[in-house]
Amino acid sequence: MFPFVNNLFRNDFPMFLFDDHFIPGPGIRVGVPRPPYTNRQYRDQAPKKPPSLKLMQSVRKPLKDYTENQGQYWAILGDEAYEKGDFFQAIIHYTKAIEISEGTESSFFRSRGLSFKMTGNLDPAYRDAIHAIELDDKNIKAHLLCGQVLAERGKKADTTQEIETAIIRLTKARTLCAGQKKEYYEDELSKYIYRAKKLLWYKNQELNNKNKRLAIENYKTYLNQRQDLSPELKQKELEGFINSIGNPDQKQEYDIPSYLICKITLELMENPVVNDAGQTYERDMLIEALNKNGPSDPTTRQPISKRFYPNLNVKQATQDFLLNNPWAFEFSKGEEYQNIEF
Repeated sequence: MFPFVNNLFRNDFPMFLFDDHFIPGPGIRVGVPRPPYTNRQYRDQAPKKPPSLKLMQSVRKPLKDYTENQGQYWAILGDEAYEKGDFFQAIIHYTKAIEISEGTESSFFRSRGLSFKMTGNLDPAYRDAIHAIELDDKNIKAHLLCGQVLAERGKKADTTQEIETAIIRLTKARTLCAGQKKEYYEDELSKYIYRAKKLLWYKNQELNNKNKRLAIENYKTYLNQRQDLSPELKQKELEGFINSIGNPDQKQEYDIPSYLICKITLELMENPVVNDAGQTYERDMLIEALNKNGPSDPTTRQPISKRFYPNLNVKQATQDFLLNNPWAFEFSKGEEYQNIEF
């Protein structure tokens, strides 16, 4: 009926909305085990804060244990400069460390690459991340950095290839945690994976709409060449064509089920827990409310104990919802994918 529809949905175009099998990664239907939304264990009611992947720690020993003739000495100075926000000075120190160590230390490349990323120099950051991985394929932070840089570059790319590769790199980083007994990093890595999947969804939406607008313009040209149609029929044909492929300018409706939203934060719950009153809240928010207001339910004010338990049904429902709606992760109205942090 419409001569441009076949070209619009060709196989080589990454159509996220119409494809159920597009990229290996967590939560995608390719037989890969889906990670938990986050993997925090409920061993007690208020566990200690786990280590952060944002810490540099290129070298674990103190500066006094090394001399200026050792790469570790300069790497520690690089860490100190980085923590102070002096990323350009950090790059100088890490470069010195790499030169002295003759380019054999994976962590030095990773640290310099992260400094490059913080200055907005994504290409050298990517090269350092790849070099770090080549030196040590089990370097969790190097795979993370590689995924972060690829995601940032993917924001400006005309295809989704770099974002898809970013998901693979981030997933690799998360997979390495179990083998190295660093499960405390899994929550943080899972968030980056979900952000990358969210970015991929938005990018595919953008490419879909761009392709649809091109098809609409082509169809307008085709209709204008039809001498046998009146202006009214041409407009009717055009409207039918737009309805068949979807209007790219139609406002997208974003709706998160209320049972997945915390009544305190009004946001999608990461770690839903249920209290004695049968009410479900985001775990950290419930702890904060109990510490501030005492043992009463934050919304019903019903007296409760300070004990609570993971709501596994809501947690599973959240995972299922995010699987089909990646945009919902850390969603805020009017957000733009350029502002997704990596």
